[in-house]
Amino acid sequence: LGGNGLNCEVEFIGEDQLRFKTHLAPTLGGELGMPHPDNPDFYCDSRMARTLESEANLLGVVCTDTGIMTAAPYRVIKDDHWAFAETGLKNGDIFGENSLQERIPGGASGHETDKRSPHSPPGTELLAKGMNRDEGGAEIVSYETASGGAVFSVGSITWVPCLLVDDGVSRITSNVLKRFLTESTKPAK
Repeated sequence: LGGNGLNCEVEFIGEDQLRFKTHLAPTLGGELGMPHPDNPDFYCDSRMARTLESEANLLGVVCTDTGIMTAAPYRVIKDDHWAFAETGLKNGDIFGENSLQERIPGGASGHETDKRSPHSPPGTELLAKGMNRDEGGAEIVSYETASGGAVFSVGSITWVPCLLVDDGVSRITSNVLKRFLTESTKPAK
């Protein structure tokens, strides 16, 4: 329930120490989340591109430069998903307008925002999208794994500062926590 959840590679340099390897961040002359300007077939969707594995493989979304340092509410896209149960929210409704975030005020989709990528697992469902300018809004996604697990991602750093003051954010978070604590998905056959 945040954004930019996996940010960079680390190196263990002792039993109780690690070093962040942000120096491995790609320098492409383009933006994260966008094709390389000289090679449109190369899609660098994370700062962990050198590992050849995107965090979208796990989280369903990845942080991009588009939308960074902006904030906005979300718009519901798939109101029949269990995360929206008993929220009263319908397709097209807006939620996440109220926030305690002081650095980047404006809504639950903000500061750093994550979106789906070509590396998002099959079956990743788009539930809501932030209304940030330039299509920079965070994407709320969910998917179930073949092993019986599930992933729910809000794709936004400013989600948590909205919990106490935004009813939609609070109810969705409650639905997710209750579901993940009390129910399990069935493994695919």
